[in-house]
Amino acid sequence: MSTRSTRNGAHSSNEALKHKLEVSSIAETKRRNGNMRNGNDRSVPSDEEDLSSDAEASGSSLFGQSKHFNGKGSSSARLPQDTPGFRPGSIMHISLHNFVTYSKIDISPGPNMNMIIGPNGTGKSTVVCAIALGLGANTSVLGRAKNISEFVKHGCERGSVELTLAGEEGNTIKISREIVCANNKSNWKINGRAATHNEVLDKIKALNIQVTNLCQFLPQDRVVEFSKMTKQDLLKETQSAVGRDDLLEIQKKLIMLRTDEKKMMHDVQRLSHDTDTLRKQNDVLERDVKRWQERQAAESQARILTALIPVVKYTEAKAEHDRAREARRQAHTHYLEVKNNGGPAEEEIQELESQIARSEAKRQSLQDERASLERKTRQQATSLEKFETKQRDLNAELEEIRRRAQKRRDNIAKLQAELTQLDASHPEEPPEGETEDMRRLATELRELKLRVSDEINKFQDDQNELIKAGKYANMEIEARSKKLKELDDVIARKRELLRNASQDTFKALEWLEANRNKFSQHVFAPICLEVSVKDPRYANLVETIVSVSTLRTFVTQCDEDYHTFTREVNDKQGLRVDVVSYHKDLEDFRPSQPRETLQALGFDGYVIDYIEAPRKVLAAMCNRDNIHEVPVALGRVDNETIESKMLFKEYIAEGTRFAITRGRYGSRSATVTTSRVKPQARILSSGETDEVRAMRERLHKEISMYRDQLQENEASVKKLDERSQKARNKYRQSDVKEKELQNERKRLAEIINKWQRNQVHIETKRAQLATMQADEQREVRGGRSQAQQERKRIEDKLRDNARDRAATVCEIADNVRQLSGIINKLALTSLDGHKDVYTLNSLKAEAEKQRDVIIEAQTAFEEANRAFEEAKVAARECLMETRQVTESLSDEERQAVRDAQEQRSDISVSELEVELHTCQQRLAMASNSGLSARVMEQYNERKSQLSSMVGSLQQLEHEMRTIRKKKLRLRSKWEDPLAELVGRIGECFKRMFDEIECMGEIRLCRAGDGIVYSGSDNVTDGFPAPQDDEDYDNWGIEILVSFRKNEDLHPLDNHRQSGGERAVSTIVYLQSLQSLVAAPFRVVDEINQGMDQRNERLVHKLIVDTACQKGSSQYFLITPKLLSDLEYHPMIRVLCIFNGEWQPESFNFKKYISNARQPAAARA
Repeated sequence: MSTRSTRNGAHSSNEALKHKLEVSSIAETKRRNGNMRNGNDRSVPSDEEDLSSDAEASGSSLFGQSKHFNGKGSSSARLPQDTPGFRPGSIMHISLHNFVTYSKIDISPGPNMNMIIGPNGTGKSTVVCAIALGLGANTSVLGRAKNISEFVKHGCERGSVELTLAGEEGNTIKISREIVCANNKSNWKINGRAATHNEVLDKIKALNIQVTNLCQFLPQDRVVEFSKMTKQDLLKETQSAVGRDDLLEIQKKLIMLRTDEKKMMHDVQRLSHDTDTLRKQNDVLERDVKRWQERQAAESQARILTALIPVVKYTEAKAEHDRAREARRQAHTHYLEVKNNGGPAEEEIQELESQIARSEAKRQSLQDERASLERKTRQQATSLEKFETKQRDLNAELEEIRRRAQKRRDNIAKLQAELTQLDASHPEEPPEGETEDMRRLATELRELKLRVSDEINKFQDDQNELIKAGKYANMEIEARSKKLKELDDVIARKRELLRNASQDTFKALEWLEANRNKFSQHVFAPICLEVSVKDPRYANLVETIVSVSTLRTFVTQCDEDYHTFTREVNDKQGLRVDVVSYHKDLEDFRPSQPRETLQALGFDGYVIDYIEAPRKVLAAMCNRDNIHEVPVALGRVDNETIESKMLFKEYIAEGTRFAITRGRYGSRSATVTTSRVKPQARILSSGETDEVRAMRERLHKEISMYRDQLQENEASVKKLDERSQKARNKYRQSDVKEKELQNERKRLAEIINKWQRNQVHIETKRAQLATMQADEQREVRGGRSQAQQERKRIEDKLRDNARDRAATVCEIADNVRQLSGIINKLALTSLDGHKDVYTLNSLKAEAEKQRDVIIEAQTAFEEANRAFEEAKVAARECLMETRQVTESLSDEERQAVRDAQEQRSDISVSELEVELHTCQQRLAMASNSGLSARVMEQYNERKSQLSSMVGSLQQLEHEMRTIRKKKLRLRSKWEDPLAELVGRIGECFKRMFDEIECMGEIRLCRAGDGIVYSGSDNVTDGFPAPQDDEDYDNWGIEILVSFRKNEDLHPLDNHRQSGGERAVSTIVYLQSLQSLVAAPFRVVDEINQGMDQRNERLVHKLIVDTACQKGSSQYFLITPKLLSDLEYHPMIRVLCIFNGEWQPESFNFKKYISNARQPAAARA
């Protein structure tokens, strides 16, 4: 920001000063000559500066006793003398050169309360800037310009600030800051010696000066920041302001310790988890180790068993060899004995065999003869069965002849009865089925249906054409709606910008959109969403004039909706949003100058001319930012005419924003402040152009046209539906009549068909009856001899068959008798043969038995001999195998084998092999598990690692307990004094609010981080039990106020309370710190702005009472105005800023003071 002065300053009349103040010392003043535009300033003459110095040296106070200034008591009351009284760090002198609006000024404040007064624009806040920048603060502390070079007076290359501070033991410290515009740098000096910025900061820190602390230093542009200050920042600033840096350091240590503690708790949890995991893994590995050890034992056992088996085998083979040799000897002896014994004669056996052969030949002959007779008998039996079958067939034919004759007679009788019944029930022949009327009616109905069908088809075709046209219209509407949606993306972009800029405003917008039914009238969204810039060239100009808070403001149209919105959004949800409700209409805002004047001066128009928005929104913007009174131009304008005539308070031209202010006192000269406009609009740049707006209107018109067409088509389709429905009803009626006619014709046809079917049935029955009666008559007339002949033929066949059957039976009987004789002979022959065979078999058996005994004995001998040889070979092989195995064994293994042999002498080789096989299976299973010697190494390594981790865990727990104890001790040193401090501030705050008939409270807010120490040791012995209140970084001080009766206390913030209420709360809190503050001085700039007279008077009294107490620190109160009849104190020093072109060439301050002290009568 650059500042340009045209006619600065104001001149207060003598009478006004006499009414307000009795001055004993006036701050050094500055004036400018009449040609201010050339920047030629001239400071106050040196003799006037000497007067000021003399006044200070004389010890006179700024005011007399307070009763004198209230218009009570004698005007001749003697004023108390000043005492040095400057605390170390207090400001004793301020000297400025080419700083902002001052060419040169020297100020000597008092050691107690200093009230700097003067009209707006004279440079009061400039003094505050000088104090802050002179003490090493950054420009951000002031909330004004960003670059330090912007504080150099316009047109100058360098500027300087020099502050003289009180030091220890009566010494002074002079700090100088020279600002160089060329490089935007500063040159520092301490007591005339060049210094660095850090050295300056160290020096003021040693004096306990905290320029960045709002509780000590509150510039005009940062008053609002105090109410925005978080509870946490307020606690830190308060501790610093009262000089309890020790408490602040303890808090920082607590924060660090809490951070370390949480980190260690996390490390302990992680290490405990890792230890448990490693222990579980080692437990699993321990099982593998056991299996590996078992495998090693199994391998050792397998080696012993492998060596033991050949030994046992040799032992068994040697025993088997001995047994085989004895068995061979016994088998040889037995063989010789059996061989010498005799058996039956061979000739006897041969004779019996010949006799048996002859008997067998005779038996075979008889057997053949028997078989021949049996075949012949079976053939004759087969012939007999055929004769019997033929007899049964002939008897059946006779029976069938008799059955057919009887059945024919029965059928004739039955048909005659049926015909009699049918003739009786059959009606006469019905008339013809279809009449001429029916045919004519059917023709008429068909023709009617054809006509109606044609009408329906025509209606359907018309409807299809309309539907096709409707589809086309819908497609066109959809296409244009899509284009509108693309245009609406501008709103989406604005919403996204709003979301990023203010979460609270965006949440309030979402709630509003979801709950519009709760409002009686339309509530407008944040103004940035409701407005658009007509010409994008002016977007950055509009955004420069319209504040960000205005763009985020909701607009309601009635008080009821305003209260509904604020109760929900501000009170319940606690969102920080702006909402307004104005009762003025747009017509109530008229520009101060006609548009002809604008054009003559070179302006393009007013800001409102380039904004498109609802009328209520425009009215709200006029009320907040005066967009109807701020002209804008892209090019040059007549600046001189505008400034000389004060035509506008604010305007924009050539990318520069001009603000013109007029002093409230004296000549009311004007001050012009310039600043650059925003280079680019950030929020309103996405507004619609005329082209986009025209396209939107065209699309809306086309959509309306197609929608009208759709409505017309729908009406036509509806009419066609009605006409089509009538035609369909007529068609259905014709169809019903046609179906009725068809049903009647069908009924008549069915009657005729039924009569005809019955007639055919009767004729068929009559033909059947005639046929049967003809057959019966033919049989009666000429068929009797034929039937008898048939029966006689069958009877002759029966007699012939009986004769042949009897002959066959006789032949079978002869064959049976012959067969019986042959069977008897065959039995006798077989019996004799069996006797001979038995005798032969006995002889052969005895001989065979003898041979078997010999063979068996021989075989036994051979087997014993073979077994002996095999046993001998096996024993020799086992001996060699045993020698080979034992030779490869060590002495210990041989001894182990011998011990095993002795201990298990009764075990067999098979048992050993089974045991060895079992052992090998276990080894195979162990080898499949993937175990190796590495498992033992891993087990031992993890066991060592686990031991190390357990030690680390114990060490961490010990360190955490140490930190916990240290933290608890520090907390007790911090929390108790802090609670006492906040309590004292709260008592003073509450007392001051009671004096102004309001309610106020100060609370210490503790905070937790959700982590509570849960150790089982005695860390907390002697301390309170752990609670979730150890988030020391988020501890804070909360200010709660209530300015109305029957209203609850609410936290102080930037939205709930009004500006005046925030100012009162701020100054009361600052005054509550006065008795506790350790800072050498405090600065409060225009804190009374926005207060009503009652609050301003009460606050002024509070400030005077607290700042003028004995031992209080130096206090600077800057204000542009004072009420009459305020209470003052002798310890107050008033510094009046006289700054302007109407200062006299010379001014006798002593004479002026003397005149001011005299009574009015004496002066007259």
